[in-house]
Amino acid sequence: MRGFDDTERARIEAELIETGRKLLLRYGPKKTNVADITEPVGIAKSTFYRFFDSKAELYMEIYLHEVEEFTDHARSKLEGVATTEEGLETLFRSYTGWIEESAFIQRMFIQSDYQELYRTIPDERLAEIQGDGLEAFEPLLEVLEACDGELDDDVDLISLLGIMSSIGLLVLHREEFEEYDPDYYERIRDLLISALAGGLVVES
Repeated sequence: MRGFDDTERARIEAELIETGRKLLLRYGPKKTNVADITEPVGIAKSTFYRFFDSKAELYMEIYLHEVEEFTDHARSKLEGVATTEEGLETLFRSYTGWIEESAFIQRMFIQSDYQELYRTIPDERLAEIQGDGLEAFEPLLEVLEACDGELDDDVDLISLLGIMSSIGLLVLHREEFEEYDPDYYERIRDLLISALAGGLVVES
């Protein structure tokens, strides 16, 4: 079995991630098998396992790429932000925009077949993936801590991500709010973001 040089390996991995993302988004994990992913890339099914241990790990790698794209975007939005409260509001608005626009992220949190998929990942590997995800968010907290203002002492990275996740839950239930009133979701979203941003900053 021939090996791949670094350039070829990077190309194949990138193509597997892109192809896997499209297929998983279109068909979901149960209806997408490894052969479906490898055929467009031009490699054998067995070769897939030289890049990823399982389809679930490919899926989580796609998720980490989505997280990286979001954190890069959020950091650019935070450039030039003066106060901590303004920074928090900017971060929360960037996060809601990401959840609103990313069909992949929405399906990840809504569909049970995706949840079943990542339960197949060994605990040790899942902990590593979660650690990578946390690491991607650390620079955002550092930017906030450097702003003019002081975060509440209870706000560490884990609690900040928990708060952001609660905002994400609102986004995932958007249709239920809009059934009540077409503008209700946006009003509640904006009020929630403003209240959280102000409430997490220590008053001078």
